[in-house]
Amino acid sequence: MMDSDAATPDAAADAPPAASRRGYLFMVAVAVFATTFGQQRVMGNYPILFHLKERLHFSKEQVSEFFLWATFAWSLKPLAGVLTDAFPFRGSRRRVYLILGGLFAGAAWAVLGLARDDYHSFLTVSILLNCGLVLVSTAMGGLQVEAGQLFGIPGRVSSLRQVVTSVSQVLGPLLGGVLAKQAFGVTAGLGTVVLLSMVAVALLGFRERPVAPRAPLAAGAAGAAGYRPTATLWVGVAVLAAAGVASVLVPGMLTVGLSLFAMLAVFLLVLVLAMARVRNPVLIQAQSQLSQILRSRTLWLAVGMLFLVYVVPGFNTALTYHQSDELHFSKEMIGRLASFEGAAGIVFAILYAVVCTRFNLRTLIIVAILTNAAGTLLFLVYDASNAYAIHLVTGAVSAICEVALMDLAVRSTPPGCEALGFALMISVRNFGIAMSDVVGSKLMDQAHFSFNTLVLLNAATTAAVLLFVPALPRALVLRKEGQ
Repeated sequence: MMDSDAATPDAAADAPPAASRRGYLFMVAVAVFATTFGQQRVMGNYPILFHLKERLHFSKEQVSEFFLWATFAWSLKPLAGVLTDAFPFRGSRRRVYLILGGLFAGAAWAVLGLARDDYHSFLTVSILLNCGLVLVSTAMGGLQVEAGQLFGIPGRVSSLRQVVTSVSQVLGPLLGGVLAKQAFGVTAGLGTVVLLSMVAVALLGFRERPVAPRAPLAAGAAGAAGYRPTATLWVGVAVLAAAGVASVLVPGMLTVGLSLFAMLAVFLLVLVLAMARVRNPVLIQAQSQLSQILRSRTLWLAVGMLFLVYVVPGFNTALTYHQSDELHFSKEMIGRLASFEGAAGIVFAILYAVVCTRFNLRTLIIVAILTNAAGTLLFLVYDASNAYAIHLVTGAVSAICEVALMDLAVRSTPPGCEALGFALMISVRNFGIAMSDVVGSKLMDQAHFSFNTLVLLNAATTAAVLLFVPALPRALVLRKEGQ
């Protein structure tokens, strides 16, 4: 962790033709839609949640733990980042992985419809489904970072991603509320069609600039020692291990502890690859990228910021139970409310593309976190009379917060490691979201926190993240887009 600033390439020097730019942005948009709408937590959220709740009689805690393990592959994106960055196939680092991942995920959706009545098979296929989605999403993230850095538009390409994500989050819950009342095979079939359609676009409508041939290895490079970890890195590993041990020892926190150990195992695997003596030219290239990532102080500060924002105790599953069991909302209404949230996200994601050229990133992050914390407090008065208005407000502030953090992620990713660096930050984000929901559900089921107490805790811990903002590199966050 020695490098203090992320490099900013000269966009004008290396920018490809405008047609290539449009092609990249279109492929990003299509892949974002497929990997967002096609997720079990978006289109499949309500069909699966109510299947577990009503058919298998799962509690809030059990449902959140199912989604934690089903979607755990999203925490392993760094491994997919190494694969897509360092192992091109016939000159392709992105397109080939979009196709392979889409085919795998589409097939898994089809099989999921057949495995719905056996919980262990259902969970296993869900894990495989998310592995395919992760491969597609990682390749798409590399395209996003490449476009943002080549053309000097990190905020606007992040805005595009958020707009498409919000469109998915409008359509997904809206359809999900209806699909929850249909046979599960309908949901599985729709998921298959979405992923295979993305494959068709990547196969027939996208042309990637081929990767330049690697330069010959310098004398003595083969078999040379790799990265040597700093003391700070080992302290971080020790803290994560201690957190895992403490969680395992606390009654009811075994799942949390096991997930922390799984995350630690993945990081150590990446670290071993970075440190090992290797002779294979491809692995040496991978080591170079891993070393660049591990030494980037800017990237690790961004990782810390994302983790703190997303790991606060959440109430995603708890809210659905609150809506269904206490407020007696219909499944269609629950889906419509989530869609209203997504609709507000579309508008404010577009707005971010305008304001990011007028305000520096630090200002945008501070405003985003404050408004997100304030918006959360609205759930203290949540009922049928104000539910639509509250979801509109929270959708707006959540979108601004999400885009600002993705802007930070794009700016913090070292050039040449686009998929790996961005995947690392997104994996931390995804792990934080899943962990947040599990912790929040456990606080309600085991510690008997009320829904309103959980809302207050979420708002307070979100606001506390502002204490971390001054640690972000000034050169990175004090620039407006285009400067």
